[in-house]
Amino acid sequence: MAKVKVTTYNEVPEGGIKKVQAEDKDVAVYKVEGQIYATANVCTHEGCFIDENNEVRGDVVECTCHGSQFNIKNGEVLLPPAIEPIQSYKTEVIGEDVYVEV
Repeated sequence: MAKVKVTTYNEVPEGGIKKVQAEDKDVAVYKVEGQIYATANVCTHEGCFIDENNEVRGDVVECTCHGSQFNIKNGEVLLPPAIEPIQSYKTEVIGEDVYVEV
């Protein structure tokens, strides 16, 4: 796996999402209570882009296209209609830089 610099810590809004590219992958980067997490940016239900259709509540992101909910920390499906989890990625903050392993 490659560790790729994708953004800086301050560019990710608290309680929000920043869309980034990590090599050839669309990635959603989240900041929850000061911690950085990353998942695939595409919902496994119908392929909607999570950064364009979302509501973040704590460590849960809802894809507002159809209401699927996922755990930001591990990609687990919390509420259907999605049945497949979204890919989660390991993150690391070094200084102000955010890295994602893809």
